Amino acid sequence: MIVDADVITTEHWRLRAPTVASAGRTVCVPTVHPVGDRRVLRCAQAVLDAGFDVHLIWLGGEPGESRPHPRVRETRLPEPTSARQRLRLVPAVAAVARRTHADLWHIHDYYLLPHARRWSRRTGRPVLYDVHEYYPEYYSQRFAAPAPVQHAARRLVAGAERWYAGRLGAANAVSEQLADRFRALGLPAVATPNYPSADAFARPARPLTPDLLRRVVHTGSLTTDYGADVLVGLAVELAQRAPDVEVLAVSRFPSEAARRRFTEAVARAGHPPNLRMLDPVPAHEVADLLATCGIGLSLMQDVGEARLSVNSKFYEYAIMGLAVVTSDLPAARHFVEEHAVGRCVPPARPDRFAQAITDLVADAEATCAAVDRAAARARDELSWERTCAPRLRAIVRHLLDVGGGLPGHAVPRPAPVGVERA
Repeated sequence: MIVDADVITTEHWRLRAPTVASAGRTVCVPTVHPVGDRRVLRCAQAVLDAGFDVHLIWLGGEPGESRPHPRVRETRLPEPTSARQRLRLVPAVAAVARRTHADLWHIHDYYLLPHARRWSRRTGRPVLYDVHEYYPEYYSQRFAAPAPVQHAARRLVAGAERWYAGRLGAANAVSEQLADRFRALGLPAVATPNYPSADAFARPARPLTPDLLRRVVHTGSLTTDYGADVLVGLAVELAQRAPDVEVLAVSRFPSEAARRRFTEAVARAGHPPNLRMLDPVPAHEVADLLATCGIGLSLMQDVGEARLSVNSKFYEYAIMGLAVVTSDLPAARHFVEEHAVGRCVPPARPDRFAQAITDLVADAEATCAAVDRAAARARDELSWERTCAPRLRAIVRHLLDVGGGLPGHAVPRPAPVGVERA
C-alpha cells in the first residue's frame, strides 16, 4: 500500500494519488459502468500506484469533465435510465476516449471492443480489456429463446469477443477460468478476482454478536435475475417467523424499470415492516454499513452465467465477518465452503432463505464463533493489494514497455473462485 499519497474524495468515489513523481503517461479508463464502480476504482488505484496518470470516463453524477487532482481526470456522461439507454451511450463514451491523449486504454466493457480495436489501429497504442463477466453465457440468455438459438447466440458473442480481444494488447479477467480463455488465444492475460481493497475495508474487524445476526443486508443490484422478488418474499416470511430480524437493502437499480418492478412487488406484498431500503452507498462506505450487520445475502437466480459466478459482495461479507446466505449455485457454494460460513438454498425459494436465516440466528453462539474464525482467514487470503494489484501493475508496465517482464509470473495465482457479480 502507498502511504505517502493525496486522498481524492468525490461524492461517488475515493482514490489515493501517490505523491511520487508521475511517469508522464496516461491510462484512459472508458466504461459504461456507473460512476464509482468498485472494480473500476480498484484497477484505477493500481495504475496510480504504478506511477501513471488516470482519465476516468463513465456514466452518472453531474455530467462534464473535471480534474480533482493533477494525476486524475474524470469525464462523466448522463446517467442512463435503462439498459437500452446505457447501450446508446457507448458511442459517446467511445468518442471521449478516442479524443483523449492516452498511452493505454483500459476498457471495462464488451461493447467497447470494436471501438478499442479502431483506436489501437489508428494510434499504435495498446488496449487492456478488463473482463468482468462470462459475456457469452451472460448475453446469450438475456432473451427468451429456444436452447439452440441461445447456443448459437453464445457462439456468436464468444466469436466476436475472441476476434476483437485477440487483436488488442492484453486481458485482465476476474477469474482464472476467464483468463485462460484469453491465454488460449495467445493473449497475455492475468486474473484479478474482485477481492476487496484495503483502502475501503481497512477498519478493524469487529466480533460478530447475536444482535448483529438480526440485521440482514443485501448490497447488490435489485433485478429479477439478481433475486429482487425473492428478497421481498423472504422479508414477508421473516416478518412471520422472526419479526425481530431486520432486512436492509441498498436501493441499487440498474434502470427505472427495475426500480418500478421492485416498488410494485413491495406494494403487492403489503410493504413488509421489516424491509428497510437504504440509499446507494459509495464504495468507500460499504465497510461501515457491513460492520453493523451480521448476515449478507446473495439471491442470484439460475440464469445466464450465474452457475459460474461469485458475487463481488461475497468477498466483502467474508472479510467483514458476516455469515452468508446464498443461492445454491456451484461457484457460490464453492466460495462458502472455502472462505465463509453460511447456508446455500434453492435460488427461487424465499421460504428456504428465511429458514436459513432463522437457523443461523437460533444457533447464534456457534455461528458467531465460526464466522469470526473464517473472517480472520479471509482478511489474510482475499487481499486485492497483495494478490491482484501487483499483477495488474505488471501487465500495464508490460504493455507500456516501462519494465516489469511477463505479467503474472511474480505473484502466485489465486484460487479460481469465480467472477464478479453486482
